[in-house]
Amino acid sequence: MLMLCLPAAGQPVPALDPPAIVRTLAASDDRVSIPIHIGGRGPWNFIVDTGSQRTVISRNLADQLALPARRPVTIVSMAGRSEARTVALPRLGYGKEMIDDIEAPVLEADHLGAAGLLGLDSLHAKRLLLNFRTGRMEIGASRPSWRDPNAIIVEARRRKGQLILLHSDANGLKVNIILDTGTHLSVGNLALRDKLIRKKRAPSMSEVSLISVTGETLTGQLGRIGKIRMGPISLTDLPVMFADAQPFRELGLADKPTLLLGIQALKMFDRVAIDFGRGKIDFLMPGASALDRQRLASTG
Repeated sequence: MLMLCLPAAGQPVPALDPPAIVRTLAASDDRVSIPIHIGGRGPWNFIVDTGSQRTVISRNLADQLALPARRPVTIVSMAGRSEARTVALPRLGYGKEMIDDIEAPVLEADHLGAAGLLGLDSLHAKRLLLNFRTGRMEIGASRPSWRDPNAIIVEARRRKGQLILLHSDANGLKVNIILDTGTHLSVGNLALRDKLIRKKRAPSMSEVSLISVTGETLTGQLGRIGKIRMGPISLTDLPVMFADAQPFRELGLADKPTLLLGIQALKMFDRVAIDFGRGKIDFLMPGASALDRQRLASTG
């Protein structure tokens, strides 16, 4: 779920090579989680959240580990701003990766849906690969020269730590797209909704609400966008919640059509690799890997 924190967190230590390979776990709402060790203890399952600037820990786990308090921060969640205390995490580990100097906001586990969130401060300059076909995840160093011949590459630009996909549109209208693995349902801003309405390309809608990571409720309208294009690839009939979510304003995108593409949409692909170091996303279309296996078998 897209969440910003002020001030920003510390940076992780350099990634190890080869990448950490772990089996992903399904949360109750289909987001993906990863086993996390804290100070050599655990593991606990944290949801991998590319929409969150900061790694977040649940209050129950922070109290259980008696983590030392740090400075409070302002949390910018889907539903608005709120204050939260932070704690210092001793060395955080997943697979073979180790990250130091994390100050994590503390929120309620019931609202997080897990023991914590693994945010962008733990993914800085790394490559996150989500293999939905095999149920495995890789987190390792950025791979500038790496190229999967079966994957389709979509370039992105950076904005306050987030990657915004280039050459994207919704029903033919230009749109900023951010991949948000911490959100189950895709969320569009009101600028996107209003432009679709003005161009007579808006879907029929019904009222819907979601609970943010801070426990507040965000109300919006649920509809389906007929076609989402990201570079040379497209998604069709995508469910989207349109809402006046606070992070759109914090990113300076409130008046620009913007869409947070949630995990429900990303699972339509066999594999998605988000390379934060090189600013590119690799999408493997459904069936592409199977076709390649058949080609190799026929030539082997």
